[in-house]
Amino acid sequence: MDKLRNQVSINLAGEERIMRASFTAIRAIETALGKSIVAVINQIGQQGDLSFTDAATIIHHGLRGNQDTRLSLDDVGDAVLDEGLGNASVAVVEFLSIALNGVTVGKPVEPETAR
Repeated sequence: MDKLRNQVSINLAGEERIMRASFTAIRAIETALGKSIVAVINQIGQQGDLSFTDAATIIHHGLRGNQDTRLSLDDVGDAVLDEGLGNASVAVVEFLSIALNGVTVGKPVEPETAR
């Protein structure tokens, strides 16, 4: 998984798939859910409330952020049901964390030189 590109791995429909936090994906999530990403994060963090619809929407648009259009929103929802909301929520929270905090893991560093 390439954290340099804001990517999060998730297992759906028996396959590892990659979500990518991009402006387009975040905008689509906010539009679909009718609330900001910060509101979604607060809802999860303060209330522990993540609906199947919210999870499927975030994953669906996260996959599209990585140009993966193979699954419809309903397909993603069914896959989340199959995997369990608790399992899917780990990737959702990681994805939202990237959106809130930016990429901190895997940022390029200067190569070490031999001394």
